[in-house]
Amino acid sequence: MIRLEKILVALDLSEHSQVAMRYAAEFARAFSAEVVVCHVVEQAGMLASLPPGGEAYFPPNLTELQAQRGRAEGERLLRELGVARGRVEIREGKAFVEIVRLAREEDADLIVVGTHGWGAIAHALLGSVAEKVVRKAPCPVLTVRAGEHDFVGP
Repeated sequence: MIRLEKILVALDLSEHSQVAMRYAAEFARAFSAEVVVCHVVEQAGMLASLPPGGEAYFPPNLTELQAQRGRAEGERLLRELGVARGRVEIREGKAFVEIVRLAREEDADLIVVGTHGWGAIAHALLGSVAEKVVRKAPCPVLTVRAGEHDFVGP
């Protein structure tokens, strides 16, 4: 029998990750599982150290602002989706590395991650966080993408 006690869901603030959140919430209800929302803030790198100029300005506290936004959005979605046991974890680094690391630390039973469904050229150039998570994860991974046939939920 499959037991899901802890579900990790990746949240990148896109429509795709919001669909992933809905799936995680439904699984959590069905299995009385805890949901751990993982929001990864990737380093702005050298761009953040450049002087302000036009529309490309990065505030010095960009990482902190991104973390605050991720936490607020994760908490909002947990509340709106009626997740009884859920929390948000903020990580810094490469998204797939931090998602996999947190899944190991939390001993997650399932990872739910949204996929953007990019075309072959964009995928070849940019790679896919979801694909890397699937290859490296210590547990099963459910990939979902947003579309016109998304289930209707709370």
